[in-house]
Amino acid sequence: MKQPAFELDSKFVGALPIVNNVLKRLHFSQLLRRHLPPPDPRAKMAPAQALEVLTRNLILARVPLYAIREWARQVAPDLLGLESDSAQDLSDDPLGRALDRLFDVDRNAFLTEFVLHMIRVFQIDLEQFHNDSTSITLQGEYAEADGRRVRGKPTRVISHGFNKDHRPDLKQLLWILTVSADGVVPVLFKVADGNTEDSTTHIETWTTLRRLVGRPDFLYVADSKLCTGDNLQFIHSQSGYFVTVLPQSRKEDKLFKDWLQAHSADWKEIARRPNPIRKDGPWEIIMAVESPIPDANGFRLIWYHSSFKRERDSQSRQTAINRAWKALETIAEVLEGPRCRYRQREGVAKKAEEILRQAGASRWLQYDIEQIEEHAYRRKAGTPRFGHALATRNKDPLPSPLEADPG
Repeated sequence: MKQPAFELDSKFVGALPIVNNVLKRLHFSQLLRRHLPPPDPRAKMAPAQALEVLTRNLILARVPLYAIREWARQVAPDLLGLESDSAQDLSDDPLGRALDRLFDVDRNAFLTEFVLHMIRVFQIDLEQFHNDSTSITLQGEYAEADGRRVRGKPTRVISHGFNKDHRPDLKQLLWILTVSADGVVPVLFKVADGNTEDSTTHIETWTTLRRLVGRPDFLYVADSKLCTGDNLQFIHSQSGYFVTVLPQSRKEDKLFKDWLQAHSADWKEIARRPNPIRKDGPWEIIMAVESPIPDANGFRLIWYHSSFKRERDSQSRQTAINRAWKALETIAEVLEGPRCRYRQREGVAKKAEEILRQAGASRWLQYDIEQIEEHAYRRKAGTPRFGHALATRNKDPLPSPLEADPG
């Protein structure tokens, strides 16, 4: 009797059991079904089921929408909440229709219920939050993404803005995320128009956090975009607390540095930690001193000093100086050559400024342009006479670096 051929069917499991346990504790499936519109009875897969698969993919794989079906075929179907042959129904069309249904959901109510339940289940500490934003760069024109209302709901403007991926030629959206200091758990997320100024988003973010927490006395931590008079005064007026970074462009920065030239600050060590770069390197020591010069708005201002940052800044400074010096020496060879295109003093100065700017060494290198007059002699046909052979030309050599402050 012929034995049937043995077939081995291998399926991916990975971290899905852990993800599923978290989603189960969050009541994610019930929440989706409660907020989504009723499913079309003709659909092979309910929108909530498709969105659950898409959510697991976003957490673990992040494949494009058109590749979800192939990804799902490689995964144990029961871990995705699917029947053995349901993965074939996960084409981009039903996934797109599921996302379309999600668009019609009352997102504020959905997210508020989800976050409040998450806070209760995982007992997240709400004493401190950290906020940051970044740009999401997109390829394409997105001509219809102009902020128009769709089915009564506002949409976002995909536009050019201050691109943090250093791609000003591409359009973008602004991605705003707030996490708890306790476990870095995301508690608030928003997408804003691509040309939104980061500093204008904090009042709305803080107000939403206050509604979630139920009180204003939590600590709100954000970068220097928070440090505007309107933002700080608003949080203070609502009995809130904040920690932010003073921009270097603020006058308090220069006033304190000028004060240090004539006074000795009483720096105190507040923390030390292992070297973040080299395991065998010296520990980073962080010192702090309260500013003798108050903030322009009357808020407490504390200056910090990091031994590691001082070392890193010194290395970066020397690297910038070396890079600029090397570029100047390279241009020197061009200027001394017979086919140099720099014929005027202004052109040489412009090139020198460009080199210093690109190298980031403008603060530490100075230069001087020395104009040299050279006499060139040539003989003409015939008997030479006095004064006939003399011709004069001016030559602008490379600007000579005069000072380099290595820090």
